[in-house]
Amino acid sequence: MLRLERWIAAATLTVVGGALTACASTTLQAVPTTSSVPTSEIRSTLSFTFTTIDDQTDPTFNEVLGLNNEGKLAGFYGNGSAGHPNRGYVVYHPYGQNNFRNVNYPSAADTQVTSVNNKKAVAGFYIDGNGSTFGFVYTGGIWSSYKDPNAAKGNGSVTEIFAINDASLAVGFYKDKSGKSNAFEVDVPLGTYQGIRPPGGNNAVATGITGRGDVAGYMTNASGVTVGFLLRQGTYTRFSYPAATSTKFLGVTVHDQIVGSYVDSAGATHGFLLTNPLEESISWQPIDEPNAAGLTVTTGINQHDQIVGYYVDRSGNTNGFLAAPASPR
Repeated sequence: MLRLERWIAAATLTVVGGALTACASTTLQAVPTTSSVPTSEIRSTLSFTFTTIDDQTDPTFNEVLGLNNEGKLAGFYGNGSAGHPNRGYVVYHPYGQNNFRNVNYPSAADTQVTSVNNKKAVAGFYIDGNGSTFGFVYTGGIWSSYKDPNAAKGNGSVTEIFAINDASLAVGFYKDKSGKSNAFEVDVPLGTYQGIRPPGGNNAVATGITGRGDVAGYMTNASGVTVGFLLRQGTYTRFSYPAATSTKFLGVTVHDQIVGSYVDSAGATHGFLLTNPLEESISWQPIDEPNAAGLTVTTGINQHDQIVGYYVDRSGNTNGFLAAPASPR
């Protein structure tokens, strides 16, 4: 019997520099869980029309990382190097330059917007002037900053938020003092944290959470291979794209459709859509942006089967994209 260690936190909230910062203490509870690996096949279930999504402020580097059911997209431009800091944004249909809106944590050196929910809350992470990384949520004109209480102390600490659902539960990861990644879930209004610890591995990162609380992410298994995981009702299930050397889950819907990336035997990175992951009809569909030159990553999916991500083109530029189903189901 595999076991899940669940941390439940009691938190206090303090205001630092005009932003709400979450702090917490933790206690440990153990919850039993089991794990299974379903059989799978590769097949195309949907065809897509692709649209490049780039903020022309820096057309050389864009990543689109999330979207909601209304087609509002979240991402950032800038590769983070000197003179090209990460700058977050949301963008609305029809996705022209006038439809981009800047979303940058106040006074941050870099900001990446990773998620937007259906209640218009925006989440992501930022780097401050001391090199520390914090998660954030922006909603109703209020910025809230988050650092997992178990994250390494001092300058250079890392806490990142990758997804937020409509119940204001967010997921991400922090790095501990040994440098390992640890997945967590945080109740945004309360600032309380809960550890997400898939058994049989380490370096877990939580990247998606559904409205019913299912969590998707990725981890390093006991053999040192990166695999995706899905947590549903206390049970973890691990997945690898067939014949892949690495698999990352990066987005999930309430129906547990999952997108992410895999690395093939030649070292190329592709996106994918995983359908019915816990059923006998499980299937994987590879997704490559038509203009990509060896790298496509799918990062988010909504209930209309719209998928976002990014790709590297033949000029070496990184571009965001939206893939809309040619024949919506």
